[in-house]
Amino acid sequence: MNQSISALGSVVRATRKSKNLSQEALAEKLGVCKRTIIDIEKNTGNPKFELLCMLIRELDLPLYQVFYPETSENSEIKSVLLKELSECSDYEMKIILSVVKSLRDTLKKEKVSV
Repeated sequence: MNQSISALGSVVRATRKSKNLSQEALAEKLGVCKRTIIDIEKNTGNPKFELLCMLIRELDLPLYQVFYPETSENSEIKSVLLKELSECSDYEMKIILSVVKSLRDTLKKEKVSV
């Protein structure tokens, strides 16, 4: 089984439960039948792209856990950081990018000298 499909089912189930949503309530929000949610969570369903997008948005799914399940290290931090960045304007992102590059350069230099 594809690791991403398996990860999707686990992440959907855990996130849905953390938001106190039943499978039926989630299905209703997405305009699908309960069986579709059950199949996704049991890894027997492979949702179409449109449904995947709706799931990600509705549950605010951590994308690294869905698309890069093999990357567990700091995935929660990366997910939060990416969410914060997604809410920035272009101007804010340009400034943040320059700060991040500068900070990484400084950290690399410190690491070398230690």
